[in-house]
Amino acid sequence: MKCYDLAFIYGLLGETVTKILLFVHRFNDSYPTEIARCFSLHQQTVMYQMEKLENAGILKSRYIGKTRLYRINPRYVLRKELNSLLETAFQYLPEEIRTEYFLERTRPRTKGKKLRSIQRDPE
Repeated sequence: MKCYDLAFIYGLLGETVTKILLFVHRFNDSYPTEIARCFSLHQQTVMYQMEKLENAGILKSRYIGKTRLYRINPRYVLRKELNSLLETAFQYLPEEIRTEYFLERTRPRTKGKKLRSIQRDPE
């Protein structure tokens, strides 16, 4: 598959909004600090854009403890079209961008959990 520059979608939505939507689409839900850290953006900028997207009905937030998680609003009228656009844009991202910013997240190790040692066969 040929990779393309995402200038066309940046022009429609803006670079920050595109990054936010791609990240939320890829991981199903996220919070502003995580996105800001991933893309080296200011947290306030990300929060502002996510609130604008929520006010427009594109994102929906919920609290888990003190953390405000955002996801694409399942009741958004153009949800299927938006998901299709984001999935297509994601597929056309260069491989190095996909691996740098959109790798599957792994949960941190449980506090106090011991590391497993690897048994090697003597040769």
